[in-house]
Amino acid sequence: MSAARAGFSRPVALVVATAFFLETFDGTVLVTAIPAIAGDYGVAAADVGLAMTAYLLAVAVFIPVSGWAADRFGARRVFCAAIVVFVVASLLCALSPDLLSLVLARALQGIGGSMMVPVGRLIVLRTTDKAELLRAIAYLTWPALVAPVVAPLAGGLITQSLGWPWIFYVNVPLGVALFFVALRVIPIDAARVRRRLDLRGLAGTSTTLVALVLGLERIVSAEGVPLGAALLALAAVAGVLTVRHLVAARGPLLDLTGYRVATFRVTNSSGVWYRTAVSSVPFLLPLLMQEGFGWTPVAAGAMVMWVFAGNLAVKPATTWLIGRLGFASVMVWSAVGVALTLLAVATMTADTPIVIMAGVLLMSGVFRSTGFTAYGTIQFAEIAPERMNGANTLSSTVVQVASALGVAVAAVVVRLVDAAGHGGLAPYRWALVVMAAIACLSAVGAARLPPGVADDVRRRSPA
Repeated sequence: MSAARAGFSRPVALVVATAFFLETFDGTVLVTAIPAIAGDYGVAAADVGLAMTAYLLAVAVFIPVSGWAADRFGARRVFCAAIVVFVVASLLCALSPDLLSLVLARALQGIGGSMMVPVGRLIVLRTTDKAELLRAIAYLTWPALVAPVVAPLAGGLITQSLGWPWIFYVNVPLGVALFFVALRVIPIDAARVRRRLDLRGLAGTSTTLVALVLGLERIVSAEGVPLGAALLALAAVAGVLTVRHLVAARGPLLDLTGYRVATFRVTNSSGVWYRTAVSSVPFLLPLLMQEGFGWTPVAAGAMVMWVFAGNLAVKPATTWLIGRLGFASVMVWSAVGVALTLLAVATMTADTPIVIMAGVLLMSGVFRSTGFTAYGTIQFAEIAPERMNGANTLSSTVVQVASALGVAVAAVVVRLVDAAGHGGLAPYRWALVVMAAIACLSAVGAARLPPGVADDVRRRSPA
């Protein structure tokens, strides 16, 4: 059965948002600690990348299982268990004596994270009326916006002052506190449907997502292009076969019927390009400032924090903007705004005044925040309650793929331009231009939505 819709609960939304932040933060924070970890273990820095890949793979593989687990065991129970797994894995990461142990612990951490995010969002969606959906989603968008931006600076400061194991140690008290708060504020629910796990669908989605993530990771290195291309081809073939199975199967692992709803479809098709462009920013900006401008990691991380400032500054007005302008308009202008700020960053040099840099990044954060909230809300605006679990799981899987695409495509452009003999700022400038074009692609789908779409959600949502 589903939990009773008692209306929007701020404590529940904050608990879930905190879990989102932990999962997203730990997915990116390890980047700045790679040299220190490599030095402690006596391995090459490139080898430490396995720890990041293991986390991403675990998240990619187990997100599709989250919907089945929530139905089978109850969303509250799965969410709390996922927090326990995440905390235990974090402690194992901090105590890892060698690289293999760290990789295995990171994989376990990814399993916990993959369950926290979609199941946590499902808890909020099940207990929130349509009239309050916009306000609820506004709470859940800030972790995806903030965590990738603050992670490079936080990781550098923690590694430099306390040592890299503390990146994981800090998760322990936070996770323990989150667990007990979750037990107190999240309503008890029962398993809704006792259905069998779609093993064929799991095998297909796992093969597709693992091949995609590994292929994107390998193709960015010159020596890995053949293997990367082969893995991407495997992902394409497996993906087609898996979709055919999911469409025909009874009780599929991923319910694709959400794509019949226009508002859900635009978010998880053309809207993927918006998330792809936005996901590349925390990857490209630190590299541009460190490799191109010659800044220190801390200085670059501090400048990127202006994106976070923009996210935070516009948050109180996001609901009002959507209520005033409508979902489609906000989505279109957010995409255009992201594209313009990316192009502005592409023109910058080390001599660009700090005030101008900060202003552009501030506006980038504003457009990121409004677009994320609009896309995140409208995709569930017309989904029937009995379809919410399937739509939520499918959306979480698509988000994971889009986030991986953002970093991978940006890295490919940087490598290709650099290999063509254009060094200095050129690789990063071209990558920013490509991402600006990708952001504009998402505006096309949003602009084709019918006038007044989801007006019942935006007009009834409280400010």
